[in-house]
Amino acid sequence: MIEKLDAEPDEDRFKDLTHILFDQAALAAGDSLKDPADYVRRLNKLLVELSA
Repeated sequence: MIEKLDAEPDEDRFKDLTHILFDQAALAAGDSLKDPADYVRRLNKLLVELSA
């Protein structure tokens, strides 16, 4: 994921990917998310983009 971020030219997509990465780290550490709906929205957007 870090390598993907380094090569990402689109600033908006970069922001989404970094938010997803940090939210995943928080979840892995057992923390809760401030805005779970935003996490789901970003993750779904990424999944749709990857399946296109």
